[in-house]
Parts: sequence; C-alpha cells; structure tokens
Amino acid sequence: MNPLHRRLLTGLFSALILLALTGTAMAGAAGGTERKPYRGVIHVHTTYSTGELTAREIVQKAKEAGIQIVVFTDHDLVRVSWGLPPFRNLISRQVDARPSVLQIGVEKYFNDIEELQRQNPNMVILPAIETAPFYYSTGNPILGELTIHDWRRHLLLLGLGRKAVQDLPIPNNGWSTRYFWNLLPGTILYLIPLFFSLVLLLFRGITRWVGLVIFLVALIGALDAHPFKSSPFSPQAGPQGVRPYQEIINYTEEKGGFALWAHQGSLLTNQKVGPAIMKTAPHSEVLIKTTGYWGFDAIYEDRFKASHPGEEWDKILVGFLNGLRPRPIWGYGGLDFHSEQELGGRKRLGNITNVFLMEEISEDAFLRSLINGRFYTVRGYTDARLQLEEFRILSPDEKTSESLGGTVRFNGPPRVRFEINTQNGASVKVRARLIRMGAVVRIFEGMTPLRVDFSDTDEIPQQRFYYRLDVKGMQQIKVIDGEHLLTNPVFVRRVDAASGKKETP
Repeated sequence: MNPLHRRLLTGLFSALILLALTGTAMAGAAGGTERKPYRGVIHVHTTYSTGELTAREIVQKAKEAGIQIVVFTDHDLVRVSWGLPPFRNLISRQVDARPSVLQIGVEKYFNDIEELQRQNPNMVILPAIETAPFYYSTGNPILGELTIHDWRRHLLLLGLGRKAVQDLPIPNNGWSTRYFWNLLPGTILYLIPLFFSLVLLLFRGITRWVGLVIFLVALIGALDAHPFKSSPFSPQAGPQGVRPYQEIINYTEEKGGFALWAHQGSLLTNQKVGPAIMKTAPHSEVLIKTTGYWGFDAIYEDRFKASHPGEEWDKILVGFLNGLRPRPIWGYGGLDFHSEQELGGRKRLGNITNVFLMEEISEDAFLRSLINGRFYTVRGYTDARLQLEEFRILSPDEKTSESLGGTVRFNGPPRVRFEINTQNGASVKVRARLIRMGAVVRIFEGMTPLRVDFSDTDEIPQQRFYYRLDVKGMQQIKVIDGEHLLTNPVFVRRVDAASGKKETP
C-alpha cells in the first residue's frame, strides 16, 4: 500500500472511531457520515505553464465565485523534439513551446501553492500535474513537413510528491536510471561492433580504416541509444499504442498518486505550432485500453462522447460489475482553464465545477470523495446552473439507501429518488435521463425544482447493476452545449430475501 493511500485509510478509520466514541448520529445511508457539498474545479493552468493568471489570482477568483477546492494542473513540460536519421537522438532539435513546471522548478511550484493553502485554510488548494506521456513525429522540418502526433493525449496526476514529479518518466526529462535494463539491449547492439572494431584497429592498411569507421559509427550509435533516458518510449520510433500512458499510470500509482484521463476529444486536431503541425485525433478508446486510473474527463468544453449512454464509461462500469476490471472509474468535469479570454472572452472558473460531498473541508476529505465517487459534475454559464439536491437509490421499504459512488444491498424493485434545482433558485425546464447499465431506462422532464420518486419495476436480469443521472437544460445557449449535470453511479447488489445473503453475481 502506498503512503498516500495509507494516509487516506488511516484518516477514514480515525473518523469512524471518533464517531463511535462520541455517539455521533449517522445521516444518509446506513453507516455513512453527514457530508456537505463543496464546489471545486479540476484542471486549472497558471503562469507556470500555459495559463495567463498567477496561482494567487486564480485563488482570489475562486473565492469570489464560491469555489472552495482548486486543483492546479500545470504542464510538466511543454517540450517537443525531433531528429534526423539515423541518429535521431543526437542529431535533434528540442523546443520548449511554453514555460512548464519542470522548466521553472518543481520546488517553487509546490512552495507557492502550499503557501496559498496555508493562507486559505478554509479551502483545499492542491498542486497537480498535466502530463503528455508520449508523442511521435513524422516528416522533415527542413522541408516544412514536420508533424507532431498525439501530444494532446494528456493525463492529470494528483497526489504526487516533489521527487516523483521531478522524475516523471516522460520524453526529454533528463537522465534517469529507471529504465537502464530495459534500454541496455539497444545499446549493446552497438557495443558489439564497437568492440569488434577494436580488433580491426590492430591491423594495418585498409583493415584499420574499416575498423576506424566501424568504431566511430558504433560509438555514435551507442551514445544515441544510451540506456539513461527518462522514458523507454522514443518519440522518434513511431506510435507505441497505449503503453506509454499505462506506464505513467502505473508510475503514479506506485508513487502514491492518482491518475485521471483528461480531454479525449479535441477541437485542436490540426494546429500550427512553430515549424510543426500538431495533430491529435479524438481518442476515447484509451479509456478501455488502459487500467489503474481513477477517473476521466466526463464533461468539458469540447467534443466528448465517453460519458454518453452506452459508450466507454458505461462499458467500463459494466465490466467492473462483471469482474473484468478491478474497480470502477469516476466521471469528473475538467475545466482546462487558461484564461478568461477563451471562448470569446466568456471563460470563467465557474463554467465547469465538481460538487464534492465531504465530511469537512480538508485535503484528505477531498481525496476520499474523489476516489470513492462521492461527487457530481456541473457545466453552466449563467447564475441558474443546475444543482443536485438529492440522488439516492432506496430499497422498496426505504430502510436501506445509498448515494453517489456507494453500493446499496436489498431485494425487490429499486426506488430512485432525486431532485434537480438551480443554484439561484430560478425555475428552468430540464430533461433528466436515468441510465441503468448503459441504457436510458426513463426520461423525466419538468421545471425545477424537479422532484422524482420512481419505482423501477422493470425486469432486471443482473444481480449487480447501477444507476446514474444525465441532466440537461432544455433551453440551450450557444456555448459548446449549455447547461449540463452528470452524476457518478450508485450501485445496487441484490440479496437473497429469505437469508439476507448476497446472491452470486
């Protein structure tokens, strides 16, 4: 068990002991504690990388907007390189397109944000990282045909310490011994002819000249293929599938952090940056092909489909219930904030928020809410942003219930209870889709506050299943796709009515 996970479990255990000793009443689901909603933003950039505001300015704007949690995700590196064959690493050019955390300094980045946390104890302010674990290049910059592929396949890394960020296994991050044994065979391929050339140098005439040529080529090749690279995946070697991304997910887990997939769709599929064209196609399939991450960008201001009914998110949740994946993944809202000048000057910190249900305002409580799916996501552009007052799955007798991220156990037809309102109390028309196992089973329309108490009497073949809500405002405005609220799932597990034992899945 890594240190951060141990700390979270220790904090949760201590809270439960305290509640038992003091006789504090339980609220909500049986065995649960009273949780309050706290609004937070994930995926925010500052002047440390591609943002135009300082971290202090961001925190001030967050306070003005009633946001209590800010997760900064500045880029580790905004750096690309390309090389000419046959020695693409030695004969290469490296460019930093923008400032970045590794370029400016990990210590300063962490120190500045931790100081903001000390100055604002009633908030949660975290330093995190947005990483581009891999890209590959094609074409020739001399001919003006250079293309950088897949650089915008990004992950957000939360909970990593300074040393772990400094040593991130990404291209162009200096020297490392982490992959020495993986990369050594490539070096040995050049060392064998190098040692053979030393024998030829003992001779005279043309043999010595041949040996000298072999020696120089082999030496340059060995230097080019040296085993002290920061990543085992070379940008010069073409596409590598999802292996570079799985590698950094595994690294993050090993170091005690949490990996979240960022925007899998992209409006910037063909962008000119300096002498190169940046191309990144939509890539929601990576959610299926990678494991070990905790969540994905279910709503953002771009094209997305993974959170649509029946798409990647639902396939993964169904796979989890069928034993094909070790844990569920959660959907969060990624703001990807750089400047208020984005979206024609309409970008604001409150555009996409996550509402975390927490026992207290603290880093540990936030991380527990995040990894347990105790939150929902809202996108909105007016003061009448949608708000979830309740979403709960109950047993028919209402004696057992659970909410976001939880699992409720009972037999009989589930009751689904929810209420949708607006943050300012305005009455707006909404459409709420109730999704079960990837399929929309009911649609509810009405004015807010929309209250629903629905008994699902459908014949449900699964012993384990889930529900989630997808709610949209009926009067869309012309900013991407308008008002939207998306919940994480609530799981149901049937039990044998006679014995009270869980049925076999």
